[in-house]
Formats: sequence, structure tokens, C-alpha cells
Amino acid sequence: MRGEGLSRSIFSRGPDLPVPFDRRRFYQVVAILAAASAYATIVLGGTVRGMGAGLACPDWPLCHGSVIPDVRDPLVAVEYAHRLVAALTSFCLLLTFVLALLWYRTEVRLITLTGLGLAILVAQVAFGALTITSSLDPVVVTIHLALGAATFGFALMVALLLLWSPSGRLMGSPSR
Repeated sequence: MRGEGLSRSIFSRGPDLPVPFDRRRFYQVVAILAAASAYATIVLGGTVRGMGAGLACPDWPLCHGSVIPDVRDPLVAVEYAHRLVAALTSFCLLLTFVLALLWYRTEVRLITLTGLGLAILVAQVAFGALTITSSLDPVVVTIHLALGAATFGFALMVALLLLWSPSGRLMGSPSR
């Protein structure tokens, strides 16, 4: 088939030509996604608060006893969206830490920033659960928001560090 051969030549490099993988670029994208999703989590959290949807899912980690609740109710939908974006944030921040350990283990500042960001995220998730189980206790809600802002701050620092560092050096260590 003529069209099949054309698409194979465009989209396939063949078994002899490996597709190059740029670790640094991939890591930058993951870090940017982590910061963007952390910000989106805060925005959705504010939307949850503003709509009065904080207890639209009265249990945690499930919502009305289900992994995927009935989202026809707008309050449930916005609370569930907040949880989904928070899960994406958690995955991205975990991935930035794991990749730092695997690919940049000599970069102490990067390991420290990603590790602290992940630790703050764990505390934030715990306070998110406590927010629900405490029936929106104002002190717990405030701590949850503060930890969310700190999570975003650390994710943003990591993303900016990766974007602004010279391509040959990640953290300003001496070139060899």
C-alpha cells in the first residue's frame, strides 16, 4: 500500500535508527507540568471554597464511596476535579523527585528542593484529608491552603531552576 509506506517513513525511524531522548528537556517538561498543575490545584481549591463544595464529597479518598462519583452535581464535579488535578500534581512532583535522584543525584540543591517539595505535598495531602474529616475546620483549611501555596512555590522553583540553568551545567557546578 502506497499510503502505508509513506506513513511508515514519516512516523517510523526503523529498527536501525534509535529515536533520541533528551532527558533534560523531558525533565523540564515534567517540572513545568508539576508547577502548572500545582497552580491549577490551588485555583480549583478556591473554586471549591467559593462554591461551598468543600463537603460535596463527604469522604476521603473516595467520593460518596466511589472512586469515580456521579459528577452530574456541579458541586461534586468541581470537588472531584480538584482531587483529580491534585493527583496529577502529586504524580508530577513525585516524578520530579525520582528523576532528580536517578539523573541528577550529584545536584544537591535540586535533590533538596524536589525532596522538600514532595514532603510538603505529603503534608498538604494529609491536611486535605483532614479538611474533609474535620468538616472544614477553618484552621485545618487555612493550613491546607498554606501548604498548597508552599507546594506550588517549590514546584515553581524547580521548574525555573531547570529552565534558567546553563545547558551544560544544571545547578551552577564548575564545568570540567
